[in-house]
Amino acid sequence: MKCEHCGHGLIKTDRREEMTELDDDATEGQIADFFAAELSGDYGAWGIGIIEYYCSRCDMTFEFISDELQSYNPLIIEWHKKAKLGDYFSRFVFEYLAFIANLKNHICISAKSDRHAIQHLKRDSAREIRYIKLVMDNKLLRDMWVSVIKELDSNPLHNTSHDLDFPAIDGWWNNIGDHIDKSNNSRKGVVISLSDWGNMVEFWYGVRNNLFHGGKDPNIQRDCFLVERAYRTLAAFMENEIMSIPSAYKGF
Repeated sequence: MKCEHCGHGLIKTDRREEMTELDDDATEGQIADFFAAELSGDYGAWGIGIIEYYCSRCDMTFEFISDELQSYNPLIIEWHKKAKLGDYFSRFVFEYLAFIANLKNHICISAKSDRHAIQHLKRDSAREIRYIKLVMDNKLLRDMWVSVIKELDSNPLHNTSHDLDFPAIDGWWNNIGDHIDKSNNSRKGVVISLSDWGNMVEFWYGVRNNLFHGGKDPNIQRDCFLVERAYRTLAAFMENEIMSIPSAYKGF
């Protein structure tokens, strides 16, 4: 979407639901219904959707109002549920769909691309602390990451999405910024430790790139190993995310 004043691209900064104002001539029944909706948090007919954009050139914020704002929460939950079935290649695909939908609609709504959202997540210290604590407290999850660290240490993860014949290692490893630092000569394609949050996120994204672009083979043992670990470690992250969605486990 572009700014109607200068034509510059707008950045989405917020997406929320608010309650309409109560009319002065509202009946007692309408007043009771209004306050019940406000207390419950389920706005129902009283809710309006607001999508907010920002133009950096004009330094202006624009709000667009909709009678009903589509919620992506059911979609996120359903993809996560779907990921519990089938082989690990299918599971990872569904889990990643839940992950990226959650990432771009709840965590980094202003992201212009998946890569921008991924870099934002790497800088999310609150989620980093929660996930690393989960890794340390959960032996099965900890062992999953230990096996990934060991495997990548002997054979770093390359990106096959650009060239299947000559895959290269992305410059985004060991990088939490929004641009590749070409002067960074640190070893890439590896997860360094059990607290290496940034490269854990990069591992999920790297496996996603290779799988979605045809660079993972279900008949190759290493590919099966990496996809399974990517699914199981990402699923643990998404379990925490799903639990923060209101009524997420109703009928789960």
